[in-house]
Amino acid sequence: MDGFELREEIEHGNRRYFLQTSYIPNKKQIQSSFFKNGVVFDTVMKKVEEKAKPERLKAIAREIHGDNKKKFLFILNVRDKIKSYNDPKPHLKLAQVLFRRNLYEEAIQEAQLAIDKGDQDSVPYIVIGESYFKMGAYDKANDAVSKGISFNPEYPDLHNLMGQIYLAQKNCKPAIDSFKRAIGQNLYYSEPYLNLAKAYLLNTIVKEDYELSKELETKFYGNLDRASQLYPSIQGDLLERAKRLFKEKRYKETLEALDEIEEKSRGEAIEDIFLELYLAVLYNSKSLTESDIQGYLDRVEAIIDQNPTYADGYNSLGILYTAKCKIFMDSAVEAFTRALEINSKYQNAQKNLRLAENDRQGIFILLKALLD
Repeated sequence: MDGFELREEIEHGNRRYFLQTSYIPNKKQIQSSFFKNGVVFDTVMKKVEEKAKPERLKAIAREIHGDNKKKFLFILNVRDKIKSYNDPKPHLKLAQVLFRRNLYEEAIQEAQLAIDKGDQDSVPYIVIGESYFKMGAYDKANDAVSKGISFNPEYPDLHNLMGQIYLAQKNCKPAIDSFKRAIGQNLYYSEPYLNLAKAYLLNTIVKEDYELSKELETKFYGNLDRASQLYPSIQGDLLERAKRLFKEKRYKETLEALDEIEEKSRGEAIEDIFLELYLAVLYNSKSLTESDIQGYLDRVEAIIDQNPTYADGYNSLGILYTAKCKIFMDSAVEAFTRALEINSKYQNAQKNLRLAENDRQGIFILLKALLD
């Protein structure tokens, strides 16, 4: 079957977004992409069965297109809802969601609102710093991360991000110092080890500091092996290719391979799932279904399958089972209410509705506390 496309322009406020969903025959996948100002900023991809019929492919494409649009509009609608909120937390959560959808300008605006409304932690500055970093505005990224470090100098993510900013500017020595600080604060943090391997390699390429180039092989393999031990999913063909290129002293190509490893290793984080769930529970809980929660559970279980000793994964399962309880309690309240619509004097249903309403409120408060 030939490829086909679904196209749709979405207006929200004074901004226009364009959604295009395509079937790509040679890759046997459906790709749904959002564009802003003619540039793609977010893409969802789904593999399809080799022998899927044209009608089935079109149905899958429409489903993906509609789901992608629904989730995106939900984020924009939440943004409208919380404009007048004095609580900084929703703005920060939304900023993190926007960042993960590569809407960097919007993420910066929401993170700044969190700061303006009283957030005195370093996390908004991480969002602002990461957003400017992705936009290539390295001086602004540096300023934001420096402010974050002033709030929380013991946060390894800040030092790792600062190292990445220096590395992008080919300032290898301060980058290496920053990655070492991140590791000093968390020995089991895999990303700075990978970044250290990249920094020592780049230093050799740009010839910034002769002393740092000494014992390059030990530094490169040592940090790369440590990163792969702590985060096994980066192991594979790409890692072996990077090692082979390094052995052949093809350093620029090695660096490109490491960049590709970093990009592919990001995958889906637990945090991404709970940012979505946080917004859904607080701002659209009526539309949250048992199927939605099961979808989240499947995603977390897939992450745990890759790392069976991942404590955050099991903690996340507990939160999701609590969310599932809320869905069941909502259904229970609806059932008791329906019984009373049929027979308003049904005393047993009246009692059960009161009890269910109390428990539902308690579970909602518990779930919100678990997600905060």
